[in-house]
Amino acid sequence: MNSPTHILARGLDIFEKLKPRILLDLGCGAGSETPILATSLRTRIIAVDHDAAALAAAPSHPSVLYVRADATRLPFGESTIDACYSFGLLQELGQNGDAPLRLLTRELDRVLEKSGVAILGTIANFRDTSSTYRSLTGAEVSKVLRGNMVLQELIGLMDINIDGQETRYWYISATPTKNSE
Repeated sequence: MNSPTHILARGLDIFEKLKPRILLDLGCGAGSETPILATSLRTRIIAVDHDAAALAAAPSHPSVLYVRADATRLPFGESTIDACYSFGLLQELGQNGDAPLRLLTRELDRVLEKSGVAILGTIANFRDTSSTYRSLTGAEVSKVLRGNMVLQELIGLMDINIDGQETRYWYISATPTKNSE
């Protein structure tokens, strides 16, 4: 099992090689990881969430612009974002079936530059039936990526303690389909 530090370091390494001018922190919530991304990468961060209260609680940072928006209908032009980081949004959207996930991956394909990359983290507690969130299997993630994004790497698995309960997450990197054209 990988540690959170290992996962974050691998993600930052991927982003550092890309040297993004603009990184999208999608589903940022109250922005707990947003300042880490901004400080580590020394780049412009656009942190997006649909929850106005969460955004109001987010920490201020000179390199971060917080935007209230729907992740499946992003208010950005085509090919305007260099990279995307998203922790937890897949399971949130996945509660309503595959359609919102397909809309999300279509939006990522639309807004990411051809050379862009997305790092996505989601719950991987396949045996925990008490969870209110949907755990996505590798086959399910591949299915929702298909046609919109290309899976590049399974970055790693990680256990996180959330509200006193161990929750397993896995992280992937994916690129827009326009990379494969």
